[in-house]
Amino acid sequence: MRTFGPVIRQPALGRHTGSVILLHGLGDTGNGWAPVGPQLELPHIKFIYPTAPTRPITVNMGMRMPGWFDITHLDQSGLQDMMKGKPFDPQGVAESVDYVRGLIAEEIAAGIPLNRIVVGGFSQGGHIAYKTVLTHPQPLAGCVALSTWLEPSIKEVPAANLAVPFFCGHGSVDNLIPPVIATTTQEVLEGMGVKNVEFHMYTGMGHSSCPQELRDLRAWLLRVLPDVAPTKEDVAAMSAKQLKAFLQSKGVNTTGMFEKAEMVEAALAHL
Repeated sequence: MRTFGPVIRQPALGRHTGSVILLHGLGDTGNGWAPVGPQLELPHIKFIYPTAPTRPITVNMGMRMPGWFDITHLDQSGLQDMMKGKPFDPQGVAESVDYVRGLIAEEIAAGIPLNRIVVGGFSQGGHIAYKTVLTHPQPLAGCVALSTWLEPSIKEVPAANLAVPFFCGHGSVDNLIPPVIATTTQEVLEGMGVKNVEFHMYTGMGHSSCPQELRDLRAWLLRVLPDVAPTKEDVAAMSAKQLKAFLQSKGVNTTGMFEKAEMVEAALAHL
């Protein structure tokens, strides 16, 4: 088993009721996507950004860099072969999927159920997200797949996973993973019987992200991980910081509230 890099964890600013694990692309680290969570302004969600192991990447002349698996070629014929069912580095993919399953298990141990956990990623990371969510023994809350691909190589998908929501975004001028790969991926998902796919092709976007994609992603996350109203017991268990965030989300001016008991009373009045 390879050594994976550090994990960046951004705690929920308010009461933690959902978790999103976001996987970076080839050569990047968790830091590359860490600004996204704060931009999305979802105070009930914890964001987790792992870093892939550093390994030689064949397509980059064997240079060592963070990668969820090895890629041997990205020319047109290689991509066509891959989309016909020949995956890149199955062993490396399996190691990364197992690693992400461990991160999911950590969130479950922290009290977040599977149906409140989303796994997503960009490019290589999105590929791992696809395979993690589709092959997980029980269904997760959703999958985010940005500028990525899925070839028809998964043999068995648990029936319940076919109803999991997918958010798929791709750039119309992506010269690394061409748009035809994205549309073929949609056909692969359809062929599997996946029922809930939201697909966006962003005009003028290359192998990257854009503000509109993040706006669409935020709206989708609010649908699959809506904020859950707290109970009286939840309010009593909140920290002062969580209480303040909850009250501010309700439009309450917390200036001058210094006693936790006062914040609890105000929060209970807004349940």
